[in-house]
Amino acid sequence: MTRRVDVIGGGPGGLYVARLLKLSDPGLEVTVHERMDGAGETFGFGVGLTEATMRNLRAADPETAERVRAVSYAGHELHWKSADRSVRLHGARNLAVGRAALLDVLAAAAVAAGVDYRPGSRADLGSVSGDVVIAADGVGSATRAKLGPELGVHTSLGRTHYMWCGTGFAASSAFFSATPRGEEQFVVHAYPYAADRSTFLIEVDDTTWEHAGLGVFDQATGPGESDEQSVRLLEGILSAELNGGGLLTNRTRWSRFANLSLDRWYAGNVALLGDAAHTAHYTLGSGTKLALEDAIALAGALAGEGSVPAALAAYQNARRPAVQRFQQLASRSQRWWDSYRWRSAWPPERLGLSFMTRSGNLTMADYAVAEPGVVRTALRWLGEPPAAVAELDEWVLARAAGPPGPGAEEIAWSEPDGWGEAADALVARVAAGPDRPVVVTGGPEPAALWARVDLAERLRLQTGRRVGVVIPSSEKAFAATSIAAGRADFAVFR
Repeated sequence: MTRRVDVIGGGPGGLYVARLLKLSDPGLEVTVHERMDGAGETFGFGVGLTEATMRNLRAADPETAERVRAVSYAGHELHWKSADRSVRLHGARNLAVGRAALLDVLAAAAVAAGVDYRPGSRADLGSVSGDVVIAADGVGSATRAKLGPELGVHTSLGRTHYMWCGTGFAASSAFFSATPRGEEQFVVHAYPYAADRSTFLIEVDDTTWEHAGLGVFDQATGPGESDEQSVRLLEGILSAELNGGGLLTNRTRWSRFANLSLDRWYAGNVALLGDAAHTAHYTLGSGTKLALEDAIALAGALAGEGSVPAALAAYQNARRPAVQRFQQLASRSQRWWDSYRWRSAWPPERLGLSFMTRSGNLTMADYAVAEPGVVRTALRWLGEPPAAVAELDEWVLARAAGPPGPGAEEIAWSEPDGWGEAADALVARVAAGPDRPVVVTGGPEPAALWARVDLAERLRLQTGRRVGVVIPSSEKAFAATSIAAGRADFAVFR
């Protein structure tokens, strides 16, 4: 019988699972060990929460959900800002909350439920002895490092460099923008999270990193310090977005995103949750969202199963499918941003259509229902689109470049990543070869279909070839979206 639970890590996931466990069984001894002394020391600025996440919180714990909502900043839409206009990407009234404020709420809620919360406690697997140990110690998890051979750890680093900052004002909405400086591109992902605060995440590719000397600044920044040289440079370049003000820092320095997955989320009596178990790229989701939803599933499994092994297996089985799907969508979003440079000259409406359909959650028609004016403008490179959304797919397919003649090169593609290293040699060969159309073929599975569309997009953007994709005849909406968003010139239906 489980009587004692130790939680290593007092972030949102660790605090929330502790509270939920105490609510389900007040007789449990639940201790949260947090190495920092208080929420004021926390890294980061604001985090985003969708209404779907808030519904999950409300179903699990209505009292805490309302306290989180009370300290959140509500109602920010998402826009693409260019030099001369702003294009709405979606009108969802999402929430954001300061990370420190969220931790204050969750810590107070955990303590109120009877959790023993110990800030300043540097616990690890060698110093805890609970019947269950929950590792919520983040992307740099020492627990995961110790149990790595049993868990099956898979990691890779993203291609771009990014930096978390804040501002002393609330942006009017969440937005993306890109500011060029010669060959350099400085991309901003921003959203308000309080009446006087916004998160500003700045992202650069390798070309910008090298040209702007950011690597030199990074090397000169000591452990635990903010990269003030990069921050001053960014303040000058992004002055318009910052309303002439400055950037707020908190141990702010450049990072590359750590993509992480595990074969197993538990070993023995130890379960991992949140960033300790998996990551999903920040351009689609929130690690906080995933950690809170992990906490709900883990607490439910421990309450519902008679043994620790059965509970941890049930937790993994319940959460893994949703997390893996989210990671797949986030990976496509990550590749879109990694390759932003090749689309940077497009008008904002075309960028918006490409962005909103990048992960596969939305088709062109789905986006047109919400933002018909943006989609119609985005499609004008093909002609004057019809007003009726139901007619858009057939209209795009009818105006796309026709199938190639007999001289086309057919490429069978089975790799998962059209922007990865495996595709580099292929793209170089096609670029150096004769100027002829290319048709990318592959398997019928959805993942294989997306993989060849990704490759087609890269070939199209980087070689100037006319590129088509073999697509099942049942997937006309997917084909029309791929063409409209600039991922392919034509579809071959088979």
